[in-house]
Order: sequence, then C-alpha cells, then structure tokens
Amino acid sequence: SGCASWFRTARVNMASGVEDLVGVLEKTQCECLNAATDKPLANVIFSPAREDPSAILESDCDAQLLVHVTFQQIVKVHSLVLETPAAFRERGPKKCTIFVNKPTLDFSSAESEKPSQEIIICPDNLAGKPIELKFTAFQNVSTISLFFSENCTGDEDEMTVLSKLAFVGLTTAGEGSKPSLEQQKAAAAGDWLNN
Repeated sequence: SGCASWFRTARVNMASGVEDLVGVLEKTQCECLNAATDKPLANVIFSPAREDPSAILESDCDAQLLVHVTFQQIVKVHSLVLETPAAFRERGPKKCTIFVNKPTLDFSSAESEKPSQEIIICPDNLAGKPIELKFTAFQNVSTISLFFSENCTGDEDEMTVLSKLAFVGLTTAGEGSKPSLEQQKAAAAGDWLNN
C-alpha cells in the first residue's frame, strides 16, 4: 500500500522502532460517533478491512466524526496515517483535532476543550502520507480521540469519508529492550507494516 512504501523510503527520517499500532488496539473499545451504520469505524481501523479502499467510514448526518480509540497498553504515538479513496477525496477530512486520554469526549466538549494538537490535512495526507504529531504530547497514550470537524468540500452537510486510519508509534511494554533479530530483519525489509 502507499503507507508501507512511504515507510520503506522514509524510515531513516522517522523515530527508531516505530510500528503500526493496529496490534495493540482494544477492538471492543474503539468507536466512532456520527458514523453511518453500514459504514463503521471497523472498516478503516482494523486489518484486513482497512486495506480495502472500498470499505469506508462515512459520517451519518453531517461532516463531523468523533473517533475514540483505546489501546491495550500505554503507547507513544508518532504519526497518523489517513486515506480516502481518490473517488471520494473531496469528502476526505480537512481538519482534525486530537485529544489524548479523554475517552468521554463528546461533540460539545471536542469543540470547547483544549486539544493535544490540531492539524489541517493536506491532499498528500489523504493519499496515505503520514502526519507526524508533536511526539512530546503523545507519550503516555491509553486513549486517543480524533474530532474531524470538517471535510475538504467545506460543506457541513456533506458526509466525510475515510478508507484507512492507522496509528504509528511505540509500545511501552518493550521499552529498554533490544528488538529481536526477527524484528530487526522485518523492519529492515519494510515488511512490518504489511501484517
């Protein structure tokens, strides 16, 4: 995928040891508010569905989406990877407000509380180019909430579409330990994102 090829060519510029955090997502505690029933968060966040560009997350009654993701352990989040299929690119998210460890956040509080970071999403990002986060603000993450307040159309009544949402970072369980020889070989080959 575009994400994997980007990591292979740019991994020298990234923090050492970062990986796709899909394996440490707490599946039963990940949700999206205002998602269409037939186009849920599971389509874009869990493998293998997130590798299928026709499996999308779509907002229900307006452009806003509020995604809550819980990790099985404390993680450090380095970057986000978003994708929207080319056919829906104009409906991809444009603005994202990110909150760390605020699992009860609702739409009202997402608009009023101070976020950990706000980002404007560019077209390259909707094609899978990772969005690097302020790493110091994402060191002890047990939950992360993403408030997509608008999409590229600028029309608040136009539905927002995503086909992939991935978190790249470090697990803290293995801190201080050296990666195994198998992990080192997989990272060198760039295969660690193709699980």
